Amino acid sequence: MKFFFATIGIIGAGFLGYILEPDMRPALTGQTRTVPSPPVAVTTQPAQPVPAALTPTYDYSTLLPHQLPDKIVLKVQAIATAPGESDALPLPAGTKVKPTRIDGSDVHFSVLGTAQGKVAVAQTNLVEQLIANPPPVAAPQPVEPAPAVVTKNEPEPTPIVDPMPEKKEEVAAVPQPAPQPTPTTALLSADDIVKLMQESIRSGQIKEFTFDQVIGWKAGEEEEMDGEKYQIGLAAYKAETIFGVKNIQAKAMIQGGKVIRWIWPTSGLEIQ
Repeated sequence: MKFFFATIGIIGAGFLGYILEPDMRPALTGQTRTVPSPPVAVTTQPAQPVPAALTPTYDYSTLLPHQLPDKIVLKVQAIATAPGESDALPLPAGTKVKPTRIDGSDVHFSVLGTAQGKVAVAQTNLVEQLIANPPPVAAPQPVEPAPAVVTKNEPEPTPIVDPMPEKKEEVAAVPQPAPQPTPTTALLSADDIVKLMQESIRSGQIKEFTFDQVIGWKAGEEEEMDGEKYQIGLAAYKAETIFGVKNIQAKAMIQGGKVIRWIWPTSGLEIQ
């Protein structure tokens, strides 16, 4: 029975200590009771949007072929074809090609000497190269000022009337010789055309092929280009291409007794 009352007393003392301990702690220990402060609200600023990077641009529409860089790099796969070949040559991204001219938003290029193709300017690094190294601006042609016209208001002289006019002798008109037609440039013979082509190749007028590569010379018919007439010569030569050793033709444009330029018969592009 005593054990039961002792257990009840211990439980009651523990319960009273748990209830009264917070209020009696300052009196027993000398410490003041601290009340936790309410949490401080933190205001966060909204993140500022980052402006999108602008793509650099360059006005390439007025550039001439000599103002283009020597090489450009393809960003996508493109194709090229060689004169006289029907099979297309795939060019993977990263291939370096030589730009030849600008046509709207496309750039025409050559690769491996004879293969030609075109691709969008945006699919190459042409704009980046033009921004990094702008081409020289072509100097404008000077315009000569027109001579000033000075008008003098002078009184007209009073005609003198001869009271006794003399009888003038009539002079017979001397017949003028009829104008002779201007002689035109004589056309060259087939042998002369071949000699001009051979001299042009020997002198190094073009670098695409040499005299030793030529396997045949031929004089062609007269042609008109850009309102001017040219005599035509054709030279066939052997060259190592992407499709193996092939026979390739080059056309000589002859005017005034000399080779003006060499072009590819199929595309009409000038051979360098």
